[in-house]
Amino acid sequence: MFARSWEAIKATLAVAALIAAALISADKLDRQKASPARDAALVEPIVTGTIPHAR
Repeated sequence: MFARSWEAIKATLAVAALIAAALISADKLDRQKASPARDAALVEPIVTGTIPHAR
């Protein structure tokens, strides 16, 4: 009885650890992606859709 309960507890803890690791990893990736996007938006020129005339 105790052995079966212990196996269930270990499995639950393992799944919880995997979920926590996935959430932490996703948060870390989101933070890394957010920084360059904000910096790039300040550097890139504004696209207006106009075509410059050649002289």
